[in-house]
Amino acid sequence: MSSHTIQLVDTTVLLDSCLLDITSLSTTKLAVDLEGVNLCRDGTISLLQILSVASQTIWIIDVTVLGVLAFSHSNLNGDTLKSVLEGSQVTKVFYDVRTDSDALFNLFGIKLSNTYDLQLLEVAARRSSGKKVSYVIGLGKVINQYIRPGSQWTRVKEEGAALLFPDKGGSYELFDKRPLDERVLQYSAQDVNLLFQLQTMLESEIGRYERAGWIRKVIQGSSRRVDEAHLPIYPKGRQRAIATFF
Repeated sequence: MSSHTIQLVDTTVLLDSCLLDITSLSTTKLAVDLEGVNLCRDGTISLLQILSVASQTIWIIDVTVLGVLAFSHSNLNGDTLKSVLEGSQVTKVFYDVRTDSDALFNLFGIKLSNTYDLQLLEVAARRSSGKKVSYVIGLGKVINQYIRPGSQWTRVKEEGAALLFPDKGGSYELFDKRPLDERVLQYSAQDVNLLFQLQTMLESEIGRYERAGWIRKVIQGSSRRVDEAHLPIYPKGRQRAIATFF
């Protein structure tokens, strides 16, 4: 992990501090990630991780503890997490926004706005070099390929997987167990910590003269992904791995 501080937000007092940080005038973009048990409209949101590009604090918002207050609680400036996520002024950087959008909209009525999906940016980076791209790639593989974060990141990832992934003997239910295991906290924070760096790396893979056009396509594709997650019937399974044209 970098020099960023990890702060669990499980009270409205801490949420006030979080909102003050992520709505500062110097915030131009936010890195966002979610964790949950069967994270989608049919499951739960347990944690929401958020980091401002202008901040050194990764905020882990405990949705399991705070419930709807995580999104509706207003600070003295009138800001809520819902208004931040729905606002159009600040870019929200995700890696595969689809499941997160599905859960946020259907469980809490949140309509994400101004999203930038790095999974689509990764597809754009490959396609811009003339490669035929049929499938999207998961975040862990992309981080290893483009950033190579080192042994500490790998250790945290493997420890978290052993605790959480059923095929490794773990259980996603640990996201909802309190007090939250420190290893789960570290696991939840480390991906969002790298999203801005990953964005820079992926954009640099695209030729300078083509970059603006591809980024425009990524923004449009990101918006479509958010909207598709609002549909009454939302596809799951292998078809989600197909890299559609955007």
